[in-house]
Amino acid sequence: MRNLFLVIVLLVVSQGTLAQRAPQSLSELAGGGVPDCPIHPGVRTLRTEVAHGFDMIVFIEGVAKRGNQGCGYSAQIVVEQKEKHPFRLPDPSKWEFSIVDFSPDGQSLLMSRDLRDSYPNIEYRDQEVTTMSLSTGQMNWVNVWDLFGWGDCDATVEAQGFTNEGKVVLRPRPAVWTSHPHPDCVKSAELFATDLKPADARRLPDDAKVERYGKTIHPSYGACKTDPDIIGACFTVHGRLSAWNGTPPMRIWRVGTKRVLGVPNEILPEEVANRMDWGIEAYGDFMVCPFTQERPGEMQMVCIESAENVIYKKR
Repeated sequence: MRNLFLVIVLLVVSQGTLAQRAPQSLSELAGGGVPDCPIHPGVRTLRTEVAHGFDMIVFIEGVAKRGNQGCGYSAQIVVEQKEKHPFRLPDPSKWEFSIVDFSPDGQSLLMSRDLRDSYPNIEYRDQEVTTMSLSTGQMNWVNVWDLFGWGDCDATVEAQGFTNEGKVVLRPRPAVWTSHPHPDCVKSAELFATDLKPADARRLPDDAKVERYGKTIHPSYGACKTDPDIIGACFTVHGRLSAWNGTPPMRIWRVGTKRVLGVPNEILPEEVANRMDWGIEAYGDFMVCPFTQERPGEMQMVCIESAENVIYKKR
């Protein structure tokens, strides 16, 4: 009986040690690309979060333009220090981009990209990374499967940043899909360092940590009242803004009524975006602009132009 107890204790301690060894995932500094194309003729713009590091800021600007010939897309990453330098991003209608972090010497950015609208991604050979020169904008995209030398296996890979020596750090883990046809490439979350050469990714020690050299200083921004799909005059509602499960995840309950407004683009005024979280509700006066008509039994879709007299409460 005593031996069985010792075995159980060892198993519990071992599992706890493994759980502690799982490296923490670091979030990207900014992410996005081009917005959805408007239904009506006109231009829709989107600016991602703004990242700051080494006395400069970087962000991605995306544009979707509806014209007589259909929809056209363009995107650029903007580097601002003493001057503004935009660098074109390739195939923005195909990819979603992420600004992961600045390099330790402040000379480049680590970026990643994933195919738009590819879930569930059976092959999952559509995730790529690159380091981008902050002076020239040069990019050389590399498929992460090639960096690991993987074959037919599935995984979720998150670009994390750089080692102190300037190697790129990736965090592979078992695939997050509920079902997938291939075996997992890795059994648990681990950190690997690579020079972005084929099959050169090498596992880092369990106690390895990744430093952040940049930070996010502004939330994403998209124009509201000038959006081509606004169908009527903007108006102010007194309501409660909160996050919901489902689509759209951001909604406004009009206080004193049973009406709920949906915010499909999830773009919030900066002062509100900086305070909002899943566990926070914001009560205030929101100026909204309608994407759809108000109809009984339907959620009216709006964007938020501004907010005043906002009070934040925990749920």
